[in-house]
Amino acid sequence: MSGGGLVISILMLVLGIAWLVLPYLRVGSAGRAVDSEQQRQRASLIAAYERTLQTVRDLDEDFQVGKLSQDDYASERGMWVERGAALLETLEKTGGASKKTRSAKSQPPAKVVSSATSDDPVEQAIAAYARAREKSQHN
Repeated sequence: MSGGGLVISILMLVLGIAWLVLPYLRVGSAGRAVDSEQQRQRASLIAAYERTLQTVRDLDEDFQVGKLSQDDYASERGMWVERGAALLETLEKTGGASKKTRSAKSQPPAKVVSSATSDDPVEQAIAAYARAREKSQHN
């Protein structure tokens, strides 16, 4: 092999290794690490919110079956509804709406708006949240 061929081969080998290693070096950079951390935090908040909703559903079912007294049900449900509202507010502050629901003219579903007259405090809280969000989008 000639000297020029050897230099080109070594140069190609070094460039190939650099091309393979470069993405792993970038993970440590601030931009990508912050995005990854935000995604993990958002996923954690979504999971906590879903667990909270499931707990509220379980409490409703337990109360309907007669496993819980009225007082226990009301206090537990109130605590979990507050926790869910706080998680939802945190989700909105940290990441906004998901890409599917993010649009300038998005409207809350008719079911949510009409549920404001319901006796269910969760539905009332959701309707109030939807109205507040709609007002903030128009400003």
